[in-house]
Amino acid sequence: MFFLKDRFVIIYDMLLSYFVLYNKDKGGGACMKKDLTYVCNYLKGLIIPDMSDDFVIAAPFKYDLPDEELRKGIAAFHTFLHVLYDSIATEKNEIDVAKGAKYDPEFGEDSIHKCFPIINEVAIILSTLGLYGTLETAPRKMLVVNSTDLLTPLSSTKPPAMNKINNKRKRMLFEFLSNLGFYFEGLDFSESIDFSKVRTFYVTYEDDDFVILGMKLLAAAKGNIKSGYQKFMTTFMRCDFYPLANVVPKAHAASASEFANSQPIEIRDWVVDIEKLLMENGCRISCFFLSNTNGDGSFSYISQKGKKTVCRIAMGITGCLIEIRGNHFVNENNILPELPEEMLSVVKSGGCGDCAANNPNFKSCRHGGPIKFIYNGEDLERCAFGGYVFELNDQKKRELLKKWLELELA
Repeated sequence: MFFLKDRFVIIYDMLLSYFVLYNKDKGGGACMKKDLTYVCNYLKGLIIPDMSDDFVIAAPFKYDLPDEELRKGIAAFHTFLHVLYDSIATEKNEIDVAKGAKYDPEFGEDSIHKCFPIINEVAIILSTLGLYGTLETAPRKMLVVNSTDLLTPLSSTKPPAMNKINNKRKRMLFEFLSNLGFYFEGLDFSESIDFSKVRTFYVTYEDDDFVILGMKLLAAAKGNIKSGYQKFMTTFMRCDFYPLANVVPKAHAASASEFANSQPIEIRDWVVDIEKLLMENGCRISCFFLSNTNGDGSFSYISQKGKKTVCRIAMGITGCLIEIRGNHFVNENNILPELPEEMLSVVKSGGCGDCAANNPNFKSCRHGGPIKFIYNGEDLERCAFGGYVFELNDQKKRELLKKWLELELA
């Protein structure tokens, strides 16, 4: 299992590197410089849509409340996240200005974490308050927080994340949240916030106290996943309520369609359509990888009938890529005659780079041996493991890639 995960992370890094190089070749280094508004709009696109009517929250997370109130809590926090990102974008000229000037999307999602730490820090504060705060529901919904709990290490080797935020920065962040409607009764903003000197304080939300309930539920969801998916803000700041269906922690499952709203509408629609095509033709998501920062993801689809990987879709703030296999090239009816020269050149040079580079005439490899095919009288052979990477910005290319996938599935 470790080998598969490690190999997949390497593939994801390869896809991301390809995209960076592609944009540099196109002159993207100069035109891709984005600011905090662009980042916030991207992150808003990652927020999961409203809860479906048939979703059921497991008993441990109901807090003796009716389902209708639980749904209102999730919906209220969903709305709040949009307000939060819009507010951060509005104040972009006053937030993390020095670090933000170094931001460049070509460095991937980690650049958001390093250059705009407010997003990570707000996630830490709200999720920590939700985790440690005791929920009271009458006469209004509030969290009762014992400040010393916020300083308690989760383990001997892992100090509380909030400890990494200095007191001066904490004060700024709590004041920012106060301006958004939170009220922290018992915290004194006249000086730096030091939780070692505070006992109990109360967290409410001025306009809609269901935000407090939603915050508590999402903090519980964040802690109910048996994987690294929750390390940063991916669960909490996406309003990911799905883990609340499980009584005990389970490994998280995700799909490309969940993340597609972060992409331009034409790419979003294509990804949703392709995932539907794959699933209707007996594919399953065999694995996915998410960064520990802001939710860039890569999703692998494997045919349950053929037991072969069909494609991988990778997306992030830099855009969307597909790595697609060429197993159907051995058939007379294949996509090759329809491909423009740009795509054909990828096929001729693609596949498993390590095997082909080390031995251009290889007979087999640990990935399953070569696929042999003929194009325009030229004998070609590629490793069965390797795929071909394409970006998705061009409509004609997307149409050809869809037909390619249909032939692979057939």
